[in-house]
Amino acid sequence: MLVLLGLLLLGACAAAPPDTRPDEKSTRLGTSWGEGLESNVSTVSLRRKSDTALSVQTLHYSAARGDGEVLREVQAADGRVGLRVLRENGTAWPIYRRDGVERLQGRSGERYTLQYRNYSRTRTYEIVATVDGLDVLSGRPGSLGNRGYVLRPGAIFQIKGFRKSSSEVAAFRFASVDDSYAANSAAGSRSNTGVIGTAVFELTAPAPSGQPRCGEAPCAFPENGDGPGSGYAPPPSYR
Repeated sequence: MLVLLGLLLLGACAAAPPDTRPDEKSTRLGTSWGEGLESNVSTVSLRRKSDTALSVQTLHYSAARGDGEVLREVQAADGRVGLRVLRENGTAWPIYRRDGVERLQGRSGERYTLQYRNYSRTRTYEIVATVDGLDVLSGRPGSLGNRGYVLRPGAIFQIKGFRKSSSEVAAFRFASVDDSYAANSAAGSRSNTGVIGTAVFELTAPAPSGQPRCGEAPCAFPENGDGPGSGYAPPPSYR
């Protein structure tokens, strides 16, 4: 954040300098439907232990300069799950925390990966992730009722893009809002660009329903619902 300091002059009052901070519109980013990357998955028969998520978190991102405490990893589920956002070279993007809000400074055109780590030695978790309000598995509006990825005890896994099939994803790349997947998908909304959502459930019993309300803010899980998403994410339809 740019701070402007006023100078008090004896006998005269200096004119206040113009506010040169970039406005929110000029620094907004979304995530595009990137190149196809190999990523193989299979299904398992596991159930949620509770219909309530252990944690639901939103990580905001934009091109705005970072401000606040610098983190390399954010934690969920009382510290049992860690999230890093990785650059293409494998290093962690810095995440800035101020007043309890976590933000990432992205760069248009750069690829990123969501990396989750399970610090528990005994518990298995389900990770339901969204980017720009869209479920990364199905491309549908994010819902806590959608099914996610399984994170086994002590394991690390990476989500590299929107899932196109059981063997391929479309890479996550920071982009302008106009070029984002959310802006060019029938299920997406430009108003939800700039957020990465993570919901964590412990596995073994019934599936949940419902979601937190977001009001006027960008929403990581914008849709109510209690059923799993069907199929995988469809490609964008550019205007």
